Amino acid sequence: MCDTMMSLGNKTVTGYSILAKNSDRDPNEPQYYVMISAADHAAGSKVKCTYIEVEQVPHTYGVILSKPSWIWGGEMGTNEFGLTIGNEALWTKEPYHTEDDALLGMDILRLALERSKNADEALDVILELLEKYGQGGNCNFYHRGYYHNAFLIADADNGWVLETAGEYWAAEKVKGVRTISNTMTIHKYDKIHPQAISHAIEAGYCKDEANFDFSEAYLDKTEKWTGSGINRQCITTQCIEADAGQVSQETMFKALRSHDERNSGEDCWFDSYYSPCMHAASDGDAHSSASLIAVIRPEGKSTYWGSNMSIPCIAPIKPFWFDAHAEDIVFPYEKQEEAMEAWLKREDINRAFIDGRIDEDAYLKELHALEDQWKKECSEVEDKDAATRQAFSEKVSSEENAFIDKWLAEAKKAEAHPKGNAEYQEAWKVWNERKGKDRRIAR
Repeated sequence: MCDTMMSLGNKTVTGYSILAKNSDRDPNEPQYYVMISAADHAAGSKVKCTYIEVEQVPHTYGVILSKPSWIWGGEMGTNEFGLTIGNEALWTKEPYHTEDDALLGMDILRLALERSKNADEALDVILELLEKYGQGGNCNFYHRGYYHNAFLIADADNGWVLETAGEYWAAEKVKGVRTISNTMTIHKYDKIHPQAISHAIEAGYCKDEANFDFSEAYLDKTEKWTGSGINRQCITTQCIEADAGQVSQETMFKALRSHDERNSGEDCWFDSYYSPCMHAASDGDAHSSASLIAVIRPEGKSTYWGSNMSIPCIAPIKPFWFDAHAEDIVFPYEKQEEAMEAWLKREDINRAFIDGRIDEDAYLKELHALEDQWKKECSEVEDKDAATRQAFSEKVSSEENAFIDKWLAEAKKAEAHPKGNAEYQEAWKVWNERKGKDRRIAR
């Protein structure tokens, strides 16, 4: 469960395209940023993804990936050219491939970033992978679960939405502001699978070609997360459209941290699966495990903002660059154990909030002041050389670590005043008992 949104430069205040995403996954599932270096590969070699091997290409591009620990691929990421992609789970009328012998949507996302320089190329790569290897396999951390995938693909000039239902798909070119969630949104497409319409008619999803609508034909409206996705997609669209022509990173901060009006204030901690900033409330729920904002500037000079922490409304969202970042903001690929520990440590902030051991007003006041300082300083250095930006990223890392350590120490001393009812606390008791025990890492 996720929310991905973008605005082309024709709707932004700077003229640069912006993509943002919240990744919603299991409350105990570590997710962190890693750097995957560009590499050359021998002819005929293969690469092992989460479940299957696929044919490798002669050269793969450098990638920063927001990676669930046990999965080879990523929920969102960017590459050395600024190409940025986020994916979404979709529940459709088509059967799910339940054997672990296909590509996860997250594997497809990573492969597209490694093999493409721009959004058009990435769309072609994804479609080729879908046709050759198929999508499927268990997608969940603790229990088995299956879904199909949507992708929002952005570069400095263009964007595509791609939605899939098994082997069938439709793609729509982004023209301004566009958001996706755990629902199908493509009604008017620019490209479509050659048999998507005929199959829908044969399967009884629509009467005839004149009545064909890709979303209406293939979407499973009975799935719980479909209804949630419709609501969240409306919230993010309204948030960004409100700033149309003046969309900025601040717009995306607001969208990623937004809550449904029925779950505002204290209530945002309970039953918030209708909110882009998702807080798990009961066993089986998901929560927002990581966030990304990409201000996609030409020639690979994009500025990124990301969190290695769950729940964006309480997570420090830190600036970095592809060529200049502290190694505990974007971790080296070989240091995933350290990345996992960093995420688990920060997850204790979320648990302290749930226990009522953090003064929320004081915490948020300090957090927002820190981020405002970073935004000001970031604007002053983002056009400077890599060494200057690297020094700034190291400073941000140090300040964020000090902030986290301070509030963890405050929480340890504070008396607990647990949020919610007994059922809510019981769900979190179970999650707390299991936290950090599953340490699978895919490499």
